[in-house]
Amino acid sequence: MGKVRLRRRAPKIDTARMEAIVACAEHLRDLKRVHGAPPPDIEVATSGTPQRLAPMATNSYCTSPAELCAELVK
Repeated sequence: MGKVRLRRRAPKIDTARMEAIVACAEHLRDLKRVHGAPPPDIEVATSGTPQRLAPMATNSYCTSPAELCAELVK
């Protein structure tokens, strides 16, 4: 038997779909760049995450999470 030659796959070309994908990616990059920061006339809170208002009870007589939850609700 002779040697079998496989055809070489044709190189991919930019199709309309590929052009649309590239255009969408560029548009998304532009949107992220423009909207990355809030507008200059808007005040932004400088404080971080709010602290807990009341600390958790560390010395509870409850042994199960359900009992502890019921105790905290009272």
